[in-house]
Amino acid sequence: MEALRARDPRRIGPYEVLGRLGAGGMGEVYLAEARGGPRLAVKVVRAEHAEDRTFRARFRQEVRAAQSIGGAGTYTARVVDADTEAERPWMATEFVDGPNLRDAVLDHGALPERAVRLLAGALGEALAAIHAKGMIHRDLKPSNILLAPDGPRVIDFGIVRALEATALTNTGAVVGSVGYVSPEQIRNGAEVGPPSDVFSLGAVLAYAAAGREPFGEGQDSVILLRILTRDFDLSGVPESVRGLAEACLREDPADRPTPAGVAESAGHTAAALRENLLPGWYTTPAPPAPDPAEDTTATPAPGPAPATERWLPEHRSTERHSRVEYPAPTTVTDAAAPRPAADGPAPITVTDLADGGAPDVGTPSRRGLLRLLVGGAVVGAGVGTGGWLWLRDQNGGARSGSAGDPPGTSVSTSRSPSASLPAGVSWTYGVGGLGGRAGGRHGACVALSPAGDLVYIGGADGSLHAVTPAGKKLWSVDLGGPVMPPLATADGAYCLLENGGEAASKLCAVGPDGKVRWTRKITGSGGSQFPVAAGDLVLVASGTADAGAVRAYTAGGDVRWSAQTTFGPTSEPTVAGGVAYVGTFGNVVDALDVKDGNRLWSAPVGGDAGRPTLVGRILLVGASGEIPLHGVNLSGTTVWNADNEDAGGRRYFTCVRLGDLAVTTDQGRLAAIDPSNGRTRWAFDGSPAGSDHSDPAVAGNHVYVRLGGALHVLDQTGKQRHRLALGDLGSEDGVHSPVVHGERVYMATAEGIAALDVSG
Repeated sequence: MEALRARDPRRIGPYEVLGRLGAGGMGEVYLAEARGGPRLAVKVVRAEHAEDRTFRARFRQEVRAAQSIGGAGTYTARVVDADTEAERPWMATEFVDGPNLRDAVLDHGALPERAVRLLAGALGEALAAIHAKGMIHRDLKPSNILLAPDGPRVIDFGIVRALEATALTNTGAVVGSVGYVSPEQIRNGAEVGPPSDVFSLGAVLAYAAAGREPFGEGQDSVILLRILTRDFDLSGVPESVRGLAEACLREDPADRPTPAGVAESAGHTAAALRENLLPGWYTTPAPPAPDPAEDTTATPAPGPAPATERWLPEHRSTERHSRVEYPAPTTVTDAAAPRPAADGPAPITVTDLADGGAPDVGTPSRRGLLRLLVGGAVVGAGVGTGGWLWLRDQNGGARSGSAGDPPGTSVSTSRSPSASLPAGVSWTYGVGGLGGRAGGRHGACVALSPAGDLVYIGGADGSLHAVTPAGKKLWSVDLGGPVMPPLATADGAYCLLENGGEAASKLCAVGPDGKVRWTRKITGSGGSQFPVAAGDLVLVASGTADAGAVRAYTAGGDVRWSAQTTFGPTSEPTVAGGVAYVGTFGNVVDALDVKDGNRLWSAPVGGDAGRPTLVGRILLVGASGEIPLHGVNLSGTTVWNADNEDAGGRRYFTCVRLGDLAVTTDQGRLAAIDPSNGRTRWAFDGSPAGSDHSDPAVAGNHVYVRLGGALHVLDQTGKQRHRLALGDLGSEDGVHSPVVHGERVYMATAEGIAALDVSG
């Protein structure tokens, strides 16, 4: 850790700065702590990026997604807190008191073979957790891997994507680190997906095992050329690891193993990793084979054998200032557009400037490719497929059709919905994706009129749509921006338009006939993503981090009352029993009287407070502080604080009431939380890899939720009753909850919604 310089901050948000850890292309990193709290690594964004609105929007999205990743078994450094609206945005992650892999190898050489296999297993688990949230790391490299006593930790996942949106690189640049970028990242304009991270993982393993860069050293353009021409050196990699590294470094992304496949090939299950990642795991070679001539009856001591030499820095080393390091990424720009091929993917296009001739389409010469890399890049692409499954057991409940199903499970498949809809799917409707993906990504996927005869859909195409329950389009109206989840009343529909951040730019009222009745401007960087009904009023929260208000609109568009909140609101209010409860950026929850907006009380919680949910007589509140979940009673007194890992969203935590429980989702899991103490009563894992999820919805005694690629229906005890795989329709980029009406369930898809029939 370095001493602070005169221009370094002494406080960042609520944290006291202790020292300087490093700096790079994104910003500077400091060691900091809250009073009485754990130490954190806090990254402060560079001023030039903070002034870029596109960067801010992307940074906001990536930080939010990153906050939902972490915890036991993920081998990622959890994002604990962030302020994406500060003059210079910042994010805080748990501080990992250990060296990064790059420094460890530079100082002491290659890791022992046993340690490399443990590293491979843990990094495979880390990438699986990251990809399950729909994120791509994009910059996996040795300096982004910290070696903790209980296993490695991956840092900076997804954050590099924000740099790709800056004015500096928005002309087609590829952001990454030389020596660890995949071929498709170099090819300007390519689709970067999970296999790109696997390629980087292969290079990381080769570096850890051999102690040198697999693509060598030298000028950036030369190294990038070696990547494209597969000119790598694995001669120093032990035979037991070489095959795995080679598989990760395959040219075709489709030929590379999945992260789960990497962990499996390394010979470690999740349980085995936990057993072997003990203090000393990265310093200890595998125990030698016993000599048959010696007595082998003695029982060895548990855990790793003691290392003969501690080759990594001591705990309090003052020289190890780069334990969290963020070097500036390399940018490759200005590629010529490729020529389309008649069949198949476009080939690489290269102009050999030395020859002075016309562009040559086909395999490039090394000289021509090198010249292209100095000032540009080349292009590639990829596709994917899926399918539907509808499963039923003998008791009328559904059974899972995944690989983990017991023998005898009945699985039936059907064709893509584009050809014919399978059993269980009534119809689909596309709107270019649901609105609200950039501005909070939650709320109900549709709104139903009180009579149930109109289905309102907010589209990313900038329009509000109305269809019948049979899927017939009635009308659509262009509102001028992505439409976030609507609210339906007898007067029609109310909806907010995205402002490019986490809040809204306008409130629109549209009649049942599709005519716009009125619009009202909304200002601020935080607040509601959807309007909330309060009797005959419609409530919208808006403001900045420091100040804001909740406004109550009448059906005619007048403001009945406007109530200042203690600090800026983080989200839309929750209305129950004539009271509107709203979380704020000032670590408090405000309670407002719905009749006139008078503040009844303010309750402190441990960080920026998310949207409260009332279950019984307890408000469950997620917060971005050290403790993620809080229980507040109806008098405004905090009655418990819970460090519950199932409340992974922190201030983005959402839940719904199911009987006397609160149900929430995170990382492919549905959990039921006891409102009396904040503890998990039961949990249901819907995806082995902890995949994407929707917010849950409750109808009667059942909860409906998308976990991974399927809709699950569970009862109050956590028993699954139905399951419908959502293959080809894809999952949307958000957590919009299902809407249940009778025997019809509306679900968000990649393009809009699907209407599902669960009557059987």
